[in-house]
Amino acid sequence: MTKRIVSRTYFPDLKLSVKLLIIVAFVGLLITALARHVLPPDLLANTAEAATPLDIGQDCKKCHAAIVEAFPRNVHGKSAKFLEGARSASCETCHANPEKHVKTGKKEDITSPAKMPAKEINSSCLQCHSQDRHTFAWQGSKHDRKDVSCLSCHTQHHPKNEENMLAATTTEETCLRCHTSVRKAVYQRSSHLIRSEHGNMKVGCTSCHNPHGGQTDKMLVEETVNNTCYGCHAEKRGPFLWEHPPARENCMSCHSPHGASNTRLLTQRANLQCQQCHIHMLPRHSTLAGKPLDIWTLNRGCVNCHSQVHGSNHPGGRTFTR
Repeated sequence: MTKRIVSRTYFPDLKLSVKLLIIVAFVGLLITALARHVLPPDLLANTAEAATPLDIGQDCKKCHAAIVEAFPRNVHGKSAKFLEGARSASCETCHANPEKHVKTGKKEDITSPAKMPAKEINSSCLQCHSQDRHTFAWQGSKHDRKDVSCLSCHTQHHPKNEENMLAATTTEETCLRCHTSVRKAVYQRSSHLIRSEHGNMKVGCTSCHNPHGGQTDKMLVEETVNNTCYGCHAEKRGPFLWEHPPARENCMSCHSPHGASNTRLLTQRANLQCQQCHIHMLPRHSTLAGKPLDIWTLNRGCVNCHSQVHGSNHPGGRTFTR
């Protein structure tokens, strides 16, 4: 009796499922056939092109599986989904025609950017990046003149920073590999390279410098030192009723931008900083009891009274006291 119930209830359900699968498959085939006749050829071609990034590096995958599988997730791989023509990155973009290498498997039969001179590496990258705003000034820049290549800072297949494809974990670590004299600024009493609670730089190298070229000798993002500083310190821009010429000329007359042992990034203690120019003013100030000129060694020194050293808009601020 039980067997008879199973045969009447179970198998009809199985037949119904098979019928539904056949219907769904038939509908799918029908829609595909109609699309080929209804959709314009251009749209079908674009659809086919959109699928090609999935096929990038299939000939290379046999030996370089890890690299090919990671490619769609990096910046260049993602660009292949949205860009067309020469700007759509693929293995051939950097490694040239791989046919001979695929057949022989020899390293010398493939173009390897890592073994090319700096000039050729940069030319290869600029095929796509010459139109990028941040690389407009690369030709003839300080890095270009010193034979720094794109691969000195960036790496395609093994980046430690996925966002910018950097060879180091952060932009600052990348720069400090060459600019070792600036590294100590991170640990000085007063520093622009301030770290957040997560260890990230709040003000980093690229806040002031453009590593791909700039309008000044120091590859600054602005045309002058002061305009670069005013990007954050707008209150120092002026114009002021009473101007302080050294401050208008160059902020670095008094400040060391990367870091200093003194407060406010001063190159020297405040009193000594002022006395470089105003040594003739010493006889006009009375001294306290004790050692001569002790008045300038108290607290912040000269700026105890002359607090508006960058300029003053007060009618009586000729001496920058207000």
